[in-house]
Amino acid sequence: MSATVFGVVLGLGALGAAAGALTAPALARQHGPGPMILTALAITPLTQLPLLLASPGLAWQITIATALFLQLACASAAGTTQRSIRQIVTTAAMQARMQAVSTWLTSGARPVAALLAGALGTWIGVRPALTTGTLLLFVPLIVLARSPIRALSQMPDPPAAAVPSPPASRTSHPPVRTPARTDNARHDPSHGGNPP
Repeated sequence: MSATVFGVVLGLGALGAAAGALTAPALARQHGPGPMILTALAITPLTQLPLLLASPGLAWQITIATALFLQLACASAAGTTQRSIRQIVTTAAMQARMQAVSTWLTSGARPVAALLAGALGTWIGVRPALTTGTLLLFVPLIVLARSPIRALSQMPDPPAAAVPSPPASRTSHPPVRTPARTDNARHDPSHGGNPP
């Protein structure tokens, strides 16, 4: 690919990610969030096949661009939905901690994965390394297919929160406190105080 074609391919992939995020809520309502996530995860490894089989030429460049659009659309739709589920089932007090752990795991794994992918590509070659990566894309599908999320037909209910106490009546007036007198006032006969 030339630099221009490569940029266009990556741009189409970014459009696919935006399309997946925008259509995720409707797809989750129509098919259920669990089945939708599993379907997206099942399609994702298949979109790697054009990259594994590709040869030079315009036809393959268009095929790879289309596959990348679909791959990132599936990844974005699944990711958006699973984040929504995670935020719904997490109590308000744990939201920040949950998000921090998620960000740390995903962002922290990327440089490690890039290093391992580069080492694997150097060791066994680019195409075998891409094949290994494609097979690893089945791992989240297998894990979630064996979890309760496969039967999730609608977004879960949020956890029960503590019922807040009713606010005080607006008609009641706050108690009026009388200022405490100082020691001088208590001992001053002009203020009604009794001398010691």
